[in-house]
Amino acid sequence: MLIIAKEETLELARLEKLLHQLNQPYRVLLTNLETDLEKEKESLATFFTQQDPSSKIGEPLFFNDLEVPEYWEPWTLGITTYIFDGTERRANVIFRKDVLSRTVGRVEWFGQGEEIATIDFYNRYGWRSKQSLLDERGQAYLEIYLNQKQEEVLLHFVSEGTFLHQTAKGRDRVHANKEELLRAVLDHLLPEAKGVLLMDKDLLSFVERIDKERLAYCGNWSLDLAELTEHVGQLMVLDETLLPEKKEGLMELSGFVDLEGVSFHPQALIMTASQEVKGLSNLVDQFPQVTFHISALTTMGPKLTELAPCSNVRLYPGISMDQYEELLASCSLYLDCNQGKEVLSSSIRALENGQLLLGLQDTVHQEVYKELTTVTETVEEMEVQLGEILAHPESFQERLKEQAHILQLPKKEELRKRFECLEGGSHEHLYL
Repeated sequence: MLIIAKEETLELARLEKLLHQLNQPYRVLLTNLETDLEKEKESLATFFTQQDPSSKIGEPLFFNDLEVPEYWEPWTLGITTYIFDGTERRANVIFRKDVLSRTVGRVEWFGQGEEIATIDFYNRYGWRSKQSLLDERGQAYLEIYLNQKQEEVLLHFVSEGTFLHQTAKGRDRVHANKEELLRAVLDHLLPEAKGVLLMDKDLLSFVERIDKERLAYCGNWSLDLAELTEHVGQLMVLDETLLPEKKEGLMELSGFVDLEGVSFHPQALIMTASQEVKGLSNLVDQFPQVTFHISALTTMGPKLTELAPCSNVRLYPGISMDQYEELLASCSLYLDCNQGKEVLSSSIRALENGQLLLGLQDTVHQEVYKELTTVTETVEEMEVQLGEILAHPESFQERLKEQAHILQLPKKEELRKRFECLEGGSHEHLYL
């Protein structure tokens, strides 16, 4: 299956995780010119520059291994790193996002003085994948995309918007604009794809030649989906909220969790943008055997920081996305008791990671959660619920199944059937 999206997003990451859980093979085409992509993804640039499988083997380039002219060397003052010729600075070295690894993201080469004239970009496999040439205003006028052998494969003349594909054999090919380049790439990919899943409706015109039954659209249910039914065989919803009611012809993907192998751990997650978390201090006192992981994207107010001395509390102010993902995977309980707006669609993400949701009728962030038996009127009732879960951890998986049934979360076999239909299987009983 071929997924076509404009760029990497959280929605795309969620879709990929779901496909992994279903053991569904796929590849992703991003319609941008990114050069630093994972193995199963390609862009309009990497389609031309990373056709050799060996190009996706390697690791980021450590700054000390950067090739520089003879007698020059990289110097570092911690995070600030540059290339020094013995007398003057000749370039800045910018680390990748994980700055502690001290691996190269790009090198900014100086022209006159310390004005940047050229930028070299390095990918996760350790080689230079792009070079930008800048004008006197610091704007790129030519972008050169290179393969692992450092051959110039694709040239982007930025002001004209044109692309030149320099082929290894035969005549070079000119593409008048990015749209024409995309069509050239899809001419190669679409005939090989059993099924195609679009994540942007603006891309419909690029796939209009393929069979409607091989084409699905995945997006937000609030869009005008009626117009899409004329063009695609299936509509899939990957939203930040659960649909208030099931709609014929729509397959909801949000909330799916593979319950196989899920086990209970007395770890609870709270993600909040407010220090007002109803009943939290009582729960911390009453259940010392539960570790409460309290996280926020910002600093925390005193009502939360005063819980820091408690042995069963962990605070994560300014939590990183990596930490957040780890907590989603390791906790078994999600407490939807915080007042104010929900952060990062955290309750849906918790459901998808096999967490049992507990909350209060006046704090839960989705109306459908109020139907859950673990969502109560009072803090005291919630304490009873948590006590029963701790007393009978062997029933945890059955509680998750009940939660999935009440919320009408998508089922594994139903999803598999959808993707089988997309790739040429039977379309009988397609709609639920």
